[in-house]
Amino acid sequence: MRTGIRGAAVAAAMVIALTACGDGDGTDPVTGNDAIPGVAEGKEKVPSASLDEAGMINALPHSSEFTDGAYGAGDPELVQGAETGKACADKLEVDCPGVKTASSKDLALATSGTDTGATFSLFNFGTEEEATAVLKAVEKSKKEFDGPSGRYTPVKVESGGADESFAISRNDFVGVYMRIGTVVSYVVTNNFGRERAERAAQLQVGRLKVVAGGGDPDA
Repeated sequence: MRTGIRGAAVAAAMVIALTACGDGDGTDPVTGNDAIPGVAEGKEKVPSASLDEAGMINALPHSSEFTDGAYGAGDPELVQGAETGKACADKLEVDCPGVKTASSKDLALATSGTDTGATFSLFNFGTEEEATAVLKAVEKSKKEFDGPSGRYTPVKVESGGADESFAISRNDFVGVYMRIGTVVSYVVTNNFGRERAERAAQLQVGRLKVVAGGGDPDA
């Protein structure tokens, strides 16, 4: 089927992205659309990404998609109903008006004695405008934060196709915040470094877009 072929192609591209090395270490936050082949030339219109409950789980990455070590994965979690707003606020540390569903998954480097790993979180909103408002609120909050551990530093991360994104770092932490359609994605990494955090964010965007388009990212 065409969706299966498309899913396989994107999955292959994501594996390449995870094995490739990024370049540059800019400190400017990333905002706006990244270039998507075919879209910039007006050849294709990408529909707004939105996920149902099953898609919120299926869009989360698998440990096997990381090729730089053996990763163990926790069980994916799905939050719906009245608890969704609190779950979103706890993760993003801002209010989340309009959030409908949330999902998350932890990955940890199995052979490491440290807390090397990543957490992927998705928050699906009713409209793109609601998702954008929350993303902007998070960005403002992080720029103004000045706690005991110090301020966050903006870092350049190429998201691989998010509608909007920014990234921050502090010590061993790199966080990538993105909007893809009505979905806000938060990728938290510890001891990953900027380049691996970038590839993790690109993996998340790739899977989410395949699922939102009706495809199977594991086909």
